[in-house]
Amino acid sequence: MKHDNLSKVQLMILEVFKPVYQYLQDNQIEYYMLGGTLLGAIRHEGFIPWDDDMDIGIPRPQYEKFLQEIQAVLPEHLKLETYYDETPHHYYFSRIVDTRYALERLGSIEAREENVWIDIFPLDGMPNHAIPRKIHMFRLLATRAMYHISCFEKVNLKRPNRPLSERIVIKFVQITGFGRHGDTRKKLDKLDRLLKKYPVEKSNYFVNFMGQYKFKEMFPKTIYGDGALYPFEDYQLMGPKDYDAVLTQLYGDYMTPPSDTDKNAHAAVLKDE
Repeated sequence: MKHDNLSKVQLMILEVFKPVYQYLQDNQIEYYMLGGTLLGAIRHEGFIPWDDDMDIGIPRPQYEKFLQEIQAVLPEHLKLETYYDETPHHYYFSRIVDTRYALERLGSIEAREENVWIDIFPLDGMPNHAIPRKIHMFRLLATRAMYHISCFEKVNLKRPNRPLSERIVIKFVQITGFGRHGDTRKKLDKLDRLLKKYPVEKSNYFVNFMGQYKFKEMFPKTIYGDGALYPFEDYQLMGPKDYDAVLTQLYGDYMTPPSDTDKNAHAAVLKDE
């Protein structure tokens, strides 16, 4: 496939993805495109033109296997970053980064750089019954909020379409400073324990809770089914079988592109470009 229409960052991301894809195939790892990557596959048969990463979800048991094994098959310039290690990585989910290239993040208070990346998310289980599920959801949301406040200087304040509740919390923290110097690692440890509480194999649900859309990314496993292959640039990649249900829940009229002001969710540009 010709890549004349891809940005420099997107071409770099495809290079990062090559050994990851090979590992997934060689080890028969269950995975799914998520969020904007799935949307790009359906609407554009590849990257959304203004996107600058890839999002892949792996059910928790195989996600843990992935974290243990992937670094050994990566070339030297590609690194696995997780919150479990001693890197400055402050996200709960994991990343494969290309250490040769940096992006400037423009949306947060604290000026910072991040390497070109792909995101790897765990897909976790949820309680099967409604009341325990609601309680678990509340605990996860509260813990996630305190985690984000603890690393507030790194939060992307320019992310488009934030819910009103989040905008109120952000303004409150900006004014009061509440929680801004909390222990981020402790908050991530608590999230880790909560997310692992309900094993995937015993749950009727998959949730990518640490994605942008939180519980909008919770679906019955039947939506994923056995998965289906969709074109994404040079690849045929796995996504949920009922992609329409997923994308409708996330984006509504997903075949209509957003306005220009809503396009660059990461507020990131290639350094020195």
